[in-house]
Amino acid sequence: YQRRVRGPNSIHHHTATIMAALVLRIKFPPTYPLIYKTLRVDANFSVSEAVKFIADSVNVQTLLLGSEGLYVPDEDRWLDDDQPLSTYESLQDVEHIEFRDKHSKSDAKPPGVKEEKNCCIIV
Repeated sequence: YQRRVRGPNSIHHHTATIMAALVLRIKFPPTYPLIYKTLRVDANFSVSEAVKFIADSVNVQTLLLGSEGLYVPDEDRWLDDDQPLSTYESLQDVEHIEFRDKHSKSDAKPPGVKEEKNCCIIV
């Protein structure tokens, strides 16, 4: 916002340096009653606090196993449970994040494992 400080030509600019909230598009596992949900999440929440907040917001607390986390498919990485969301600047730019069990079988490969492409030649 802008605020006049002294006289008609003095303008003081105030800019926020800390993100107050992130708007995240969240993809849920196939066993959940919804596929995607866009939520406003406090950027100062740790990832584990965000997981609980998301579960409470979409009323899926009873489906939690205790090993859920947030995965960023665009970057092929899990977010650290104890880190604040505000430490991940790229969250504002990704298409979506995934809310899922860290131990489930999924498309996510462990770090360092390359995807193999199998192809057949038809003669």
